[in-house]
Amino acid sequence: MDIVADSLIILTGLAQGMAVGIAFASFITILDVVYRLLQVSDTSNYLRIYEKSLIISFSLFGFLDLIEYRLRLGSLTIIFTGLMMGIFIGLLASALAEVLNVIPIIVNRLNTQKYIQYILISIIAGKVFGSLIYWLKIN
Repeated sequence: MDIVADSLIILTGLAQGMAVGIAFASFITILDVVYRLLQVSDTSNYLRIYEKSLIISFSLFGFLDLIEYRLRLGSLTIIFTGLMMGIFIGLLASALAEVLNVIPIIVNRLNTQKYIQYILISIIAGKVFGSLIYWLKIN
């Protein structure tokens, strides 16, 4: 009976993982987040690299989370990884906010048109520092 129970647990876990992955991929696709990132960063020639890196990273880190593998990294590697994750999350959050027209609404309501670049920089910097704190505290 352990084989049947283990098989059901495996199938349930795979189904849940696929549901979350599909929902996240749909979310990114519907909001055109990747394409907006390409436009903002002026890297539209690298669309296939963006797509492949998203697929590989989601799959790899999902698998590593599943087997509870721990990486033993030095402090500089953790800082670099946190910085890269912060940049990615900052760009993703900025693109998402722009797609949803959050920033123009806030700028118009608060009458801060001349400070828009500082608002964007602070959003990105907050994500970068948040990722750094997360990675330095966890590892």
